[in-house]
Amino acid sequence: MDDQSSNLTKFFHGGCPHDCPDTCSMVYEVQNDKLVSVKGNPDHPMTRGGLCVKLKDYEKRHYHPDRLLYPMKRVGPKGSKQFERITWDEALSTITTKWTQIIDEYGPQAIMPNSYLGNQGLVHGLNGGDAFFARLGATVTERTFCGEGSCTAWLLTIGPTAGVDPESFIHSKFIIVWACNSVSTNLHHWHIIKEAQKKWLEGRRYRRLRIQNRKRGRLARLSQTWHRWSFSNGHDECHYRRRLGGSRLCR
Repeated sequence: MDDQSSNLTKFFHGGCPHDCPDTCSMVYEVQNDKLVSVKGNPDHPMTRGGLCVKLKDYEKRHYHPDRLLYPMKRVGPKGSKQFERITWDEALSTITTKWTQIIDEYGPQAIMPNSYLGNQGLVHGLNGGDAFFARLGATVTERTFCGEGSCTAWLLTIGPTAGVDPESFIHSKFIIVWACNSVSTNLHHWHIIKEAQKKWLEGRRYRRLRIQNRKRGRLARLSQTWHRWSFSNGHDECHYRRRLGGSRLCR
């Protein structure tokens, strides 16, 4: 490759590496083999050219001097932020020695792996190390305690369903955004809600967007109605859910 061609700007397509249901389609701009910017794919039906605040300057994090690239060993008290770089062999040897001591004294079940996705993806996240920990005899858990709590609550409240196709909201007659600040934390779904509102106006049909949240924020100002609702007990919540269409737990 000659110098002129190496200076050309190149664009690559990929997906967001974070554990987020949006799975945004991203466009990576590369100059001289260096990532210079990231943008949302404007042609993607969900991403629509927009990225959240965590990803819109991804290139800065990629080259940040504090990015962790090598094993670091704490050499001071916890909280002192005193670390020194060590080799991979030393890191593996340190872990092996410590774990062997734990197993000899307390047994293999004293070691309990915990992990989830974060920005690791499926291979390194959910199932990473399963065979190893099974062979070790470690304690078997759900591996994540943040996701399983919400999943259990979802199943008890909604039932065994994955939810509604977000693009189908445009056909809704009544949309309730419950305890969610979609403008800030679910910005791609908000575009679809706005399209539904536009469709209602064009068809001159009376439809409502209700925001159900304890705080009146940006999202509430963009809706037709906003309600602050505080439940003092389970009966109050069940009464309100019956008014909105009912819940199996409240019947």
